[in-house]
Amino acid sequence: MRRAVLVAAAAGGWLAAAAATMMSPRTGVVVGLGAAASVPLFGRWRRRWRQLVAAALVGVAAGALSGAWHLHRLHDGPVWALAGANAEVEVHARLVRDPTPALTSAGAVMTLTDATVTAVYQRGWIPVSAPVLVISFGRGWTGLLPGQQVELSGRISRPRRGDSVTGVIDVDRPPTLLGRPPWWQRLAGRVRQKLEQACAGLPADERGLVPGLVDGDAVAEPAGLRDDMRLTGLTHLQAVSGENVNVILAVALAVARSIGLRRRSRIAVSAAALLGFVVLARPSPSVLRAAVMGGLALIAMAAGRRSAALPALAVSVLVLVVVNPFLARSIGFILSVCATAGLIMIAPRWTGSLRRWMPRPLAAAIAVPAAAQLACTPALVVAFGQLTPYAVPANLLAGPAVAPATILGVGAAVLATLSVPLGTVMAWAAAMPATMIAVVARGGAGLPAAGVEWSRGLVIALLPVAAALLAAALLLLRWRRRAGVRVWGRARVDPRDRR
Repeated sequence: MRRAVLVAAAAGGWLAAAAATMMSPRTGVVVGLGAAASVPLFGRWRRRWRQLVAAALVGVAAGALSGAWHLHRLHDGPVWALAGANAEVEVHARLVRDPTPALTSAGAVMTLTDATVTAVYQRGWIPVSAPVLVISFGRGWTGLLPGQQVELSGRISRPRRGDSVTGVIDVDRPPTLLGRPPWWQRLAGRVRQKLEQACAGLPADERGLVPGLVDGDAVAEPAGLRDDMRLTGLTHLQAVSGENVNVILAVALAVARSIGLRRRSRIAVSAAALLGFVVLARPSPSVLRAAVMGGLALIAMAAGRRSAALPALAVSVLVLVVVNPFLARSIGFILSVCATAGLIMIAPRWTGSLRRWMPRPLAAAIAVPAAAQLACTPALVVAFGQLTPYAVPANLLAGPAVAPATILGVGAAVLATLSVPLGTVMAWAAAMPATMIAVVARGGAGLPAAGVEWSRGLVIALLPVAAALLAAALLLLRWRRRAGVRVWGRARVDPRDRR
C-alpha cells in the first residue's frame, strides 16, 4: 500500500508540475490550493482507492504550487521587464552549463549557453538572480566552464511560453571573464580535456562514443553514427544516463568492499564517487534522476534497510519535479523514468517467464532491454514521431558493452589526468567494447524499415486506448490472483477449497 501511495503522489506531482509550467502563476496557485483543500475529503476514509486519490492530490498540490512559484520568480524583476521591452542590456552572469555549438536553419554555427544573471546595469549594478539563455555567433566561448562569471552585453527578449528561462540574450561581443570557475569545475574540466586528448587517436566512431559514455561529451561523434544510433534505439547511450551512474556506483561499492572498508566507509566512498561523477558528467535530467535514486539507496544502506526500487523511483521523481518543475516536460527525464519503471515493473516478470526455457542470465539479457524499450516507445513516438522496430535486438546486442566501455573510459580519464600516454592505452581498451556499440548501430540502421515514421496525432489518440487496455489487463490479473478462476487455460485453486 505504501508503494501505491508513493507512486500516486509522484504521478500527481509530475503531471501537475508539467501542466503548471504552461499556466500562469495565478492559475497554478488556484489548482494547487484546490488540490490541497480536497485532500481531507478523501484522506479520512480507509478505503484504498480514496487513500490513493488523497496521495495523488498531495502530489498535485506540491507540483502545481512549485510550478507557480518558479514561474512567478521567472516573471518578476528587472530582467523580465527588460526582456519585454527587447532592450539592450549589460549584465553579469554565471554559466550553468558548458557552451554548446549548434546549427541554425540556415546552416550558421551559433553557441548556446545556459547562465544565471547575477547583476544587471541600470544606472548602477542591481543584484538579481534570473536564468537566461545566451546565444552568440562570435568567438570567445570555447573552453568556458560551468561556474565561470562573465560580463555580457546584447539584446534581451522574452522566451517562448513554458521555457525555464526569464529571457534570451543575443550577445554582440565576446564575454569578459570575471575571475575563475570553482576548483571542482576546473578539475572536472581538466579531466574532460585530458580524456579528449587520450581519445584523439581513436577511430572516428570510438572517438565520439567513449567520451559520450564517460562525461556526455558527444561533440566528436560523427553525424552519421548519431543518426544510426537514433534509428536503432541506441540514442540513450550517446550521453550519460542512469545506466552509467549505476555502473559507477556498483564499481565504487565493489572496490570499497574489496579493500575491507566497513559499511559506513563504503557508503562515504560511494557517495563521493557518485557526486564526482555527476559533476564530471554534468547534471542532466537522467543523471539527476539516477543520482537521487542512488542517494536514496545509500541512505537506506546506511540505515540498515533494503532499498525498494519502485518507492525510490517515486520519491526521486516527486523530489525532482518539486525542486525543478521544468524537468517534468524534459524528454530526457521522461525517457529515463519510463525506462527505469519498465526495468522495475516489467523486466523481473519477463525474466521469470523466460527462465522456463533458458538460463537466467540469458533471460535477463533479453528481458531487460525489451522492457526498457517497451516502456519508452510511446514517449519516443510522441516526441520524435519515429518508431524503431530494431531497438530491442540492438539494445540486447549493445547492452553488454556499455558497462566495460564506461568503466574503462572512466579509467582512461583518470589516468590521462596523470599521464596522457597512459590514458591513451586505457582509451584504446575502452574503444574495444565501444566498437561493438558502433557496429550494432551501423548494422541495424541499414536494415529494412529502420526508423518507421508515425503520425504523432495518431499515437496521442491511441494512448488512452492503450492505457485502458493495460488497466483492464492489470485488473484481470488481480481478479485471477484473488478468485482462483481459470484464465488463459490455467487453473488456480483457492486454498479454502482444500479444507
